[in-house]
Amino acid sequence: MASQNLRTKQQFLYELERFHNETYAKALLVDPEAFFQPAQQGWSVAENFTHITKVARTMALIFAPISAPVIGMMGHHTGELSQLKQMMLDYHAGLKKGFNAGPFRPATESPSAANQKERKDRILEEWKQSWKPIAERLQKFDDEKLMRRQFYHPLLGKVILMDMAYMAIFHSMHHLMNAERKSGLDLLPPSFLD
Repeated sequence: MASQNLRTKQQFLYELERFHNETYAKALLVDPEAFFQPAQQGWSVAENFTHITKVARTMALIFAPISAPVIGMMGHHTGELSQLKQMMLDYHAGLKKGFNAGPFRPATESPSAANQKERKDRILEEWKQSWKPIAERLQKFDDEKLMRRQFYHPLLGKVILMDMAYMAIFHSMHHLMNAERKSGLDLLPPSFLD
């Protein structure tokens, strides 16, 4: 699949929706007790999902009118682009060095045993829907703007808007890999980059 052009709005929106729907379906299989099991290190499965939901919703602001001045200041991209897979690997390597979640740090999730299934279902439903604000905001951009305009990423520097959109998936992949280790289940769909 990686041989097709992934850097189009249409292809990105397809991959974003597919990623959310498939990870949602896989996460439904996680036992509620395991979903909320406090982590020895890092966050529980539930906390990883609440974090990526919050970040996905916030990433939609990159494509909102409020960000237009920042996008304008970043200028236009010229030159070669790295492959999406390499960008993802660089991003994940940067995260492994440590990065403070700051205001995106999730609250501790510890519902009573009687409320675990209901809370898990609500967290996962919020996750499943969290791609929609990004998709809605992207409708105002054509492929040319997404490929030429830039935004600043704290680990990668100036990044074209198309690649910033893909960060919504790459960031979630990082956290879902952590959640996989905690749940013992595969939560990631097959990669579109292979």
